Amino acid sequence: MTIKSFAIILFVLALALISAIIIPNWNRHIIFLSNGDAIEVEKTWPVLDEVFYEKGAGTLFTVKTDQVDEIVNGGFSSINDWKIIISRAMELREGVFGVLMRKMTWLICLAASCLAVAARFIHYIVSMKTSIKENDGDADEPIRLSISPQSPDSEKIVLFFLNIYLLQLRAKRTDRCHYRLSDAKGPLNTSVYKLNANVGGHWQSRRISLGRIGEDSGARSKCFYAIFDDHLVIKIPPEPIRDFRRYMESIRADRRIADILAPRECLVPKVSLVLKKIPMFARFMDQLTGDDETRCMEALNIHPAFQDFLKNGEGFVFYMDLSKYYFLGNILNECHDTSDAFSREMDKYQDMIFMPAAFADRYGDAAADISLNLQNAYHNFEEQLNNNTIPEFQKKIWFTRIFQDGPLAANPEKIPPDAEAVLSRIKHQYADTLDAYRKLLRKCAREQSFKRNLSRTQSIGSRLIELLAWLFFKNIAIRDLKPDNLLVAGDPSKYPQFLMTADGFEIGLIDVEIAAYVGTDNHYMDQPKLGGTPFYATPAHMFVNEVLKELFDDIPYIYKLQDWYAAVAILYQAVTGEKLFVSTARIMASMTKEYGSSIMSRVLSSPDSSRSQDRVAGSGGNL
Repeated sequence: MTIKSFAIILFVLALALISAIIIPNWNRHIIFLSNGDAIEVEKTWPVLDEVFYEKGAGTLFTVKTDQVDEIVNGGFSSINDWKIIISRAMELREGVFGVLMRKMTWLICLAASCLAVAARFIHYIVSMKTSIKENDGDADEPIRLSISPQSPDSEKIVLFFLNIYLLQLRAKRTDRCHYRLSDAKGPLNTSVYKLNANVGGHWQSRRISLGRIGEDSGARSKCFYAIFDDHLVIKIPPEPIRDFRRYMESIRADRRIADILAPRECLVPKVSLVLKKIPMFARFMDQLTGDDETRCMEALNIHPAFQDFLKNGEGFVFYMDLSKYYFLGNILNECHDTSDAFSREMDKYQDMIFMPAAFADRYGDAAADISLNLQNAYHNFEEQLNNNTIPEFQKKIWFTRIFQDGPLAANPEKIPPDAEAVLSRIKHQYADTLDAYRKLLRKCAREQSFKRNLSRTQSIGSRLIELLAWLFFKNIAIRDLKPDNLLVAGDPSKYPQFLMTADGFEIGLIDVEIAAYVGTDNHYMDQPKLGGTPFYATPAHMFVNEVLKELFDDIPYIYKLQDWYAAVAILYQAVTGEKLFVSTARIMASMTKEYGSSIMSRVLSSPDSSRSQDRVAGSGGNL
C-alpha cells in the first residue's frame, strides 16, 4: 500500500466519524438549568422572562429564564455549542460514542489492523519471491527484439535502443512496444523518434535523436549520431562482423592507434557504453573491480550471452562516446551558414532599391543597373495594379514579397488576389533581375560571415596544421581525414567562444578505422584497410602495399601524403565553405568501380596472395 493510498483511507475514515457525530446531533437543542439538569428539546423560544420549548410533537412547556444557565443549538451558530453537545454525548455514551467507548470495539480494530499488517507482509514476501524468479529468468534469457537484416540502418538502430529501453523497464515478452518518427528535430538536425512500451498495463515513452554523419560516399563504414542518455557515434561496418573475437581485435587495433597518439583526444569504440545501460548486466559489472571497460569485458566473459547486445541486426556495431566533444564538420557548417545574414541583409536594406545612390554605395557601382531594373519592376507593378486608392507605402510593402523564394501564397501576410496575380507576372518577367539581386545579397552575406568568423577559421586552420604535425612525428597516417572524422575538444561551457583562439581547444580524431602505423620498414609494414572518402582521398587509397611499393617505393611517406592532401581540402573548406577537389572526387569514385577489381586480381595472383588477402580484410594498423 502506498503512502497516498494510506492517506486516502485515513481521510475517508475521519470523514465517516465526523459524519456519524454531526448528523445525529444536527440542530439539536439542549437547555441547561441552574440546578444542573439538562433538557433535550425540539425547539426553544425565549419570551420575556420565560423560555418556551417544545418536547415531542405538539407538547409545549415553559421554564423561567432565571432558572436557565445556557441554551445550546447544534447548527452553524457557534463552535462552542458543538463542544458542549459533543462533551455531553461522550458523557452519556450516546450514538457513535457508545460504540467507540466499548472495549470490544477497540479489540476488533486491533485484530483488523493485525490482520491487515499480516496480509501485507505475506503479499510482500510472495511478490519478492515472484520478482526474484522473474529476474532470474530474465538474466538467463533477456528479452530480445527481432531486427531484420534487410531493415534500413536507421531502423535497426532505433529498434536496438527500443530493446534497451524495454530492458530498463523490466518488460516481459508479452508487453507491447512500438516506435514512431515525430515531427520534431533534435540537435544537429537529427530526427527524433518516440519509443513507446506498455509495461504492467501502463504506457511509458522516451525519445531518441538519430542522424547520419557525413555523406554517402566511398567511406568504408556508415556512421550515425545518436542521443540516448549519452551522445554517441555509432559505426556500422560495410560487411557484418559476426565473430566476437574479430570484433574485439578491431577495437584493440583502434585502441593501439589511440595509445600512440595520446594525449591527443581520440575516440575509440567502447563496449561498456551500451552494456552498462542494461540493468541486469550492470548488476554483474557492479560486483567486479576496475574501470567500466575492464569490468564490462570481465562480465562478458562470465555471461557471454550479452555479447549479442553489441549487435545491430546480424553483425556487431561500434559505439563511441561524443558527450564532451563537437564535430568539426558541424562547426564549419555553422561558420558558413549565411541564411540568417542573407535574411537580415534583405530585410534591412530592401528600401535601397528606391535609392540608387545608396544602393551603389553599399553594393558597388556595378550593381546600379540592378537597382534601376528593380525600380522598373516596381513601376510596372504599379501600372498593372492601376489602383490609386492604395497608399504608396502599402504598394511597396506588397512589392517586397517578390523577393521571397517559392510561391507567393506561402507568405502568411494576405494581400488582395489582384495584387498577388500582378506580382506573380512581374516575378516571372524580371526573374533574371531578381536572381542577380539575390546573388548580390548572398555575396554580401558571405563577406559578412567571413569577417565574423575570421578568428574562428584561423584558429581551426592553426589547430589542423598542429594535428598534421602531431601525426607526422607520431608516425601515424589516419588516411581518412575529413571534417566529420575530426572532433573539437574544448570547455563546453565556453562554446563557441573558445573557438576564437587556438589555445582554447584541440582537434582530435573520431574514426581511425583505416589508420596505419608508418614507423616500420617498407618490407614489414602491415596492410591497413583500403578505403577513403573521395573528396579527401587520393588514388593511392585504392592500392595495397605491394602496388604502392612498385609505384613509389616509400610507402610510409605516401601514407603521410594522403593526410596532407586531405588537410589541404579541409583547410579550403574551412575558409570558403566549399569542397575543393569536386571533379577529382567524381573520378575517384568511378576509378574505384572500374579498376578496383583488376587491381585486387593482380595482387591476389602474386605468390604472397594469401598473406595480402588477410591483411586487406584485417584491421588497420596492427602494431
